[in-house]
Amino acid sequence: MKRLIWIAMALVILAGAAAPLFKANVFRPPIERALERGLGRRVEVGDVYFNLFTGPGFTIDRVTIHEDPRAGIEPFAYVDELEARVRLLGLWSRHLEFSSLRLGSDTSINMVKTDAGPWNFQFLLSSAPAITGRMPSIRMRGGRVNFKFGQTKSVFYFSDADFDVSPSSDRSVELRFSGAPSRTDQAAQTFGHFFVRGMWRGQQLDMRVELEPSALEEVARLLHQHALGMHGVVAFDAQLSGPPSDLNIAGQFAVDDLRRSDMPQRRGTAWHTGYKGTLDLHNERLDLANAADPANAPVALKFRAWDFLTAPHWDASAAVKQIPLGALVDVARQMGAPLPDKLEAEGSVSGDARFSEPEGLVGRVELQNASVTLPDAQPLKAANAALEINGPTLTMEPATVRLGENESAEVEGSFASSAGLNLKVTTRGLNVADLHSFGLGAIPLLQQTPQGSWHGWARYKWSPGAPGEWAGEYELQNARVAVDGLADPIRIQSAAVVSSGARVVVSRLHAKAGAIAFTGEYRFEPNAARPHRFRIAIPEASAAEIARLFAPSVARERGFLARTLRLGPAPMPDWLKARHADGNVSIESLNVGDWEAQIEGARVLWDGSMVSLTHLHASIDPAEVDGDLAIDLSDRAPHFRFDGKVQGVPYKNGELDFEGDLDADGMGAQLLTSAHAEGCLKGRSIAFTPDAEFRSVSGCFEMSPGPRWKITGLEVVQAGETYNGTGSTQTDGRLVLDLTNRGKQVRYTSTLASLAPQ
Repeated sequence: MKRLIWIAMALVILAGAAAPLFKANVFRPPIERALERGLGRRVEVGDVYFNLFTGPGFTIDRVTIHEDPRAGIEPFAYVDELEARVRLLGLWSRHLEFSSLRLGSDTSINMVKTDAGPWNFQFLLSSAPAITGRMPSIRMRGGRVNFKFGQTKSVFYFSDADFDVSPSSDRSVELRFSGAPSRTDQAAQTFGHFFVRGMWRGQQLDMRVELEPSALEEVARLLHQHALGMHGVVAFDAQLSGPPSDLNIAGQFAVDDLRRSDMPQRRGTAWHTGYKGTLDLHNERLDLANAADPANAPVALKFRAWDFLTAPHWDASAAVKQIPLGALVDVARQMGAPLPDKLEAEGSVSGDARFSEPEGLVGRVELQNASVTLPDAQPLKAANAALEINGPTLTMEPATVRLGENESAEVEGSFASSAGLNLKVTTRGLNVADLHSFGLGAIPLLQQTPQGSWHGWARYKWSPGAPGEWAGEYELQNARVAVDGLADPIRIQSAAVVSSGARVVVSRLHAKAGAIAFTGEYRFEPNAARPHRFRIAIPEASAAEIARLFAPSVARERGFLARTLRLGPAPMPDWLKARHADGNVSIESLNVGDWEAQIEGARVLWDGSMVSLTHLHASIDPAEVDGDLAIDLSDRAPHFRFDGKVQGVPYKNGELDFEGDLDADGMGAQLLTSAHAEGCLKGRSIAFTPDAEFRSVSGCFEMSPGPRWKITGLEVVQAGETYNGTGSTQTDGRLVLDLTNRGKQVRYTSTLASLAPQ
């Protein structure tokens, strides 16, 4: 008996294995009629083979399932290979019927939306075979589903599609579908599958739709061909019920790790929400909103899409009600906003925004009781502030911002990704130390001011590819400005400032440097050969105080060892190399030891280590000084050179005039011990000795350290006689003149100490 069973089993296996090798084309006409009865439309088949393993049934090649005439003329499906299983009970009535159809992986199905509105799958599911339960179950694995609208093919399709249609005796049809959404105008997608499970009852659908976790950027490309530039993982599920023209939707939507694509170092935002809405498959319209009650929810969201399978359009809106500002700052940081990590924000945000094509993002939001604090800065507080959103432009309406208890400023501005940032700050009184609370680049001049106050306005502009710049008009008071090369900072009592980018103009300046008060003007012209321009008027100063203030500029001594080894001066600092200035200085009263001088005006040209005072005019009553003074700061000690003339120097009841040049090194007393001069002199009414009064004197002189004088080409007129000769100082400090007149030799001796302004 066992042997007979084994033999029977072997025969069945052999028959099943051999069946596909034999064509059964003789059954082609009844197979076509059976398929047409089961599907409710015309069917054409190719070669037919027996199939016992998955049957009893047939394997059919090159099957074309034609379309319902109401949906067009292109076939509903092209099937490379179809496995059809025979309904055994139908054989008793001598009718060939199929209980199931399995479509091969090369199957291509066309889903058509008719011009009248219904879809072709509705005609299939509403046909008589489906209603009577005589339609076979249909199964497809790894096929392709295309979409058509009338006679026009859509760019959308599903690849790797699995499809199951299972009719039931209660006239319902169970549907299962999964596939990867794709577009014909883009490369293959990299996100997950859609899954659809549900029932079709008459004209009612009841199904669940899911999208497995997928890349947000790729999902967005389905609706818009351009990249969003956003990274994230999106997933959703939805329950659909109702007729295809009015499906009710309820489900859950989740986004994880939402951030800008170019910020891989940050962990993005996670967001989960329930939603509800309607779907009209006939008119291709989708309306969704978050499931929470809009009247009470802190965030109310709406999404609409239309013509989403033909020419996709969509818009979305959000209304927020008193959500924490800090949460929005975190989201903005994850979206790539250049915000400091330690920035703190408090307060609430309310408003609404809407995104649509082609308008982009528009809306208005308000901040209530906002407080923003940058690292190491005072909080910026605003009771109310409003932001207008218009496409790529964000505009801040004028708002009062407070710093501390007593300071405030009015702030307004705009930002656009293409145009950049434009921010204006207006204040009636603000401490300059609090400016960094705004987190922007420093305002020219104020960046060098650690203290003081200002009132006026300043505007900050920044555009992509260019550095930010300030412009403004303001009054500066009680400020300190450190200047390289000065021993003390400049204390600005008051000044009017106008700035534009790096260009700065300071007028009505009242200030002090050390003990020296001055008034004047200053401007910085960045493109000029000498960008620093100034005019300074000093009422009173002492030479000693000027020397002290400029000591860091003129004396760059190294340490004791370097001086001992004569290693030369300290290297020239960068600020001195880069200094190029052009100005004018006048001093009403200059105290130089026992002398009092007045500098009526001198043009100052400062280029690196060279400082020149040209067109210098000074009065040391009763003497007058005119000429050019050059100061070389390149060595250990400054070198002075004066070219000009000194007129009206009192000497022995008369006056002397000098014209020539003088060189000296060092500061203070060193100048006298190192001075060397040469030139010409003239004198009038000189009572050289009690018995020798010179009506006029002229000659050439040379003065060397000591001081030692040597006079040549001396010509003296005395009592109507002209004498010629020479003069020189002796070791005891006396000045000796050796003169001759017509062979007569005369020597006069006098002290030199009185050769000084009286």
